[in-house]
Amino acid sequence: MANTVIQLKFSTATATPTTLNVAEPAYSYVSNTLFIGSPDSTGSIAIGGKFYLDQQQIIFNTANAAFIAANTGSAAAAAFNQANAAFITANSAGVYANGAFVAANAAQVTATSAGVYANGAFVAANAAQTTATSAGVYANGAFATANNEAGVNLTQNNSITAAFAAANAAIATDLTQNNSITAAFTAANAAQVTATSAGVYANGAFVAANTAQNSATAAFIRANNSISANAGGTITGSLVVTGNLTVQGNTTFVDTEILSVEDSLIKLANNNTSDSLDIGFYGQYDSTGIKYAGLARNAASDNFFLFKGLTADPAGNTLATGSVTAANAATLIANVSAFSITIGNQNIQTYTDNAYNTANAAFAKANTEDAINTTQNNSITAAFSAANTAQVTATSAGVYANGAFVAANTAQVTATSAGVYANGAFAAANAATATDTTQNNSIAAAFTAANSAGVYANGAFAAANTDFTGITITAADHGSASAVAAFRVEANGRISSANSTAIAIAASAITSGTLGVTRGGTGAGTFTNNGVLLGQGTSAFSTASSATEGHVLTINASGVPTFAHLQGGTF
Repeated sequence: MANTVIQLKFSTATATPTTLNVAEPAYSYVSNTLFIGSPDSTGSIAIGGKFYLDQQQIIFNTANAAFIAANTGSAAAAAFNQANAAFITANSAGVYANGAFVAANAAQVTATSAGVYANGAFVAANAAQTTATSAGVYANGAFATANNEAGVNLTQNNSITAAFAAANAAIATDLTQNNSITAAFTAANAAQVTATSAGVYANGAFVAANTAQNSATAAFIRANNSISANAGGTITGSLVVTGNLTVQGNTTFVDTEILSVEDSLIKLANNNTSDSLDIGFYGQYDSTGIKYAGLARNAASDNFFLFKGLTADPAGNTLATGSVTAANAATLIANVSAFSITIGNQNIQTYTDNAYNTANAAFAKANTEDAINTTQNNSITAAFSAANTAQVTATSAGVYANGAFVAANTAQVTATSAGVYANGAFAAANAATATDTTQNNSIAAAFTAANSAGVYANGAFAAANTDFTGITITAADHGSASAVAAFRVEANGRISSANSTAIAIAASAITSGTLGVTRGGTGAGTFTNNGVLLGQGTSAFSTASSATEGHVLTINASGVPTFAHLQGGTF
């Protein structure tokens, strides 16, 4: 599989990066946390990672275990039985409370009835008191009349006696009525005490019922792990859920400092069935006001956008219209491996391919030129050797020419001497009248020989001086680091001209040897196929190569270029 993932900066030794560039992501395998650079590039902000996923898993496992423990096992059964027993106790207390309330009501009715009777007795007593008082008034009146009337007869006395008896009887009746009233009042007080006692018991039973109800409620809450199915609740301790946890709602708040997630791929936009939502993540920061930065796939363009400086919170899962602009584009500092790169609506791949093809063509042309240069170098070497041979030959010819010149001069001297002798012989012959034919023949032969020697001497002299007068060579050193000496050698071996010719050696002329780095060469005769040349100072070039798809040329920890998969570096 091709390595097409952009890898982040990471560390296996540091828990938290000291600083990151703004919006730069990094991952620590020590703390299992994903970080992003702070807005001012002076710190890092934890935004996710395996730590938070693990923490959520622990919470899930704890909650699930508590739920299972609350609904299974002897402890759950005991809690349920305790709740039921408390509920039964509460119901029983309620029954007793209701009985006490009924008894209290009955006592209250009895007390009310006793009060009514007491009030009736009190009214009767008052009526008897009134009658007694009236009788006393009449008795007193009668007594006064009896005392005042001297002629009161026996009948009147009897009447007085009867009236007195009636008054006494009324007083006795009053006493009986008073006793009845006292008894009624006592009964009423006793009924009141009984009613009060019944009320106390009723209140005690009511309190016990409330207490039992509270215990039942607490047991029920405990049995349901302090979470109401309808109203929700708060878990103050750790919660482990061993099964799956499904959260239904529109918003989930995770108010934690570290979020650890075990999954290596996080799935977002699960219900985005129509591709209408932007997908990614973002964070909030304050830079002359609240701003937002993050990475999101734009649903309209199907492009990922690394943004910064947005003033509208994309809480609706969609970036605001006009957000995807060059002004809001954030900077990504990373090594990038891509199938294609577009800059200014121009596909860089096209220019890269063109440059690659041009480079290959230039490389092929350079290889062809190298072959030509080798041939030219061979020709130059051969020409140089020929020139050296010609130089040697010319030098040798000069030596021979000088020898010929000396010989010619010698011949000239000899010829002159022979002429002198011939002239002397001729004079002697002419002077000697007695010279015979033999002498004349000898003289003639000597003259012929002398003339022949003169002809040879003149010929040698002419040959030795041929073209000598036409040579105009300035004294100079010929040949240099960039030119070779060139000479013209005449047919007689004389050098008639000398100059320097610039070196222009064809690559095809060079058939042996390796040009060193100090002379502008590579110092090597072969290189690895598809390798990249690496300088080694004055030593021969080396190559870095790879046949692995997705490898790019990077610098390792020792500062040496090498091919490897792209990574974001370490901290």
